[in-house]
Amino acid sequence: MTQKALVVTVGPTGARTASLDDLDQHLRAGWRVAQTSPMGGGGATDGFAALVVLERAGETEAEMLLESVEEELEGDGAPDEIQDPVLRQIVEDDDVESRFR
Repeated sequence: MTQKALVVTVGPTGARTASLDDLDQHLRAGWRVAQTSPMGGGGATDGFAALVVLERAGETEAEMLLESVEEELEGDGAPDEIQDPVLRQIVEDDDVESRFR
């Protein structure tokens, strides 16, 4: 399950912020709130902040595979950095595009 964390702030007197809009966009895109933690704030005149952990439920097998490929290729993409033998062979292959036609 994929997770990400957002710091969400609300301005003085409950004014909307860009981080609150970002949270709304994630929720509309299918993310759900897994955990929240207050980060302090001084009340109505200062606003407040919270750490919000989101998770994406129901990832498909393809999404999980894509995520693992992206993690494998986070370095410079050199074949010797890739642990998965199938991915390493694909990167070493000169004609990678032909595999996907």
